[in-house]
Formats: sequence, C-alpha cells, structure tokens
Amino acid sequence: MTTGVKVSVRLPPKLAEEIDSLVKAGLFSNRSDLIKEAIRHYLRELRKELTEEERWRLKAVEDVLKEDWESEEDSFWDSY
Repeated sequence: MTTGVKVSVRLPPKLAEEIDSLVKAGLFSNRSDLIKEAIRHYLRELRKELTEEERWRLKAVEDVLKEDWESEEDSFWDSY
C-alpha cells in the first residue's frame, strides 16, 4: 500500500484535455503520474533558480567584502 497525501485540484478543461491526451498517448500511466512528475520538475527548476539567485547575491556581497578586506584600515592585520 502506498502512503501519500491526497491533493485535489481543479484544472481548466483545456489543461485537463492536454493531460488526458498525454496519458492516452502512453507517456504517463495516468493523470496522477503526470501531475506528480510535473510538480517534481517544477520544484527542481525552482531550486535551480533559487541557487542561481543565491550565487548572484553571494557574488554581490563578495565584491563588497573584498573591497573592505583589502582596505588600508585593515592592513594592520597583514602582520598576523
């Protein structure tokens, strides 16, 4: 027996027709499998975007920190 959470959604008829045509073509065994795969794909892409955004933020902060680290005011740390 599969354990999982049941989620109900309402879809526009056109979207449901597209899903049904992909199931009928044999690309997915049923609607649920297609929807689960679509959600997995969406979440993977979302994670990539967040990772890219985090890299962008880090790069912006790195430049500021580098300027601060290499400032004359902090040059006394060079002897340590």
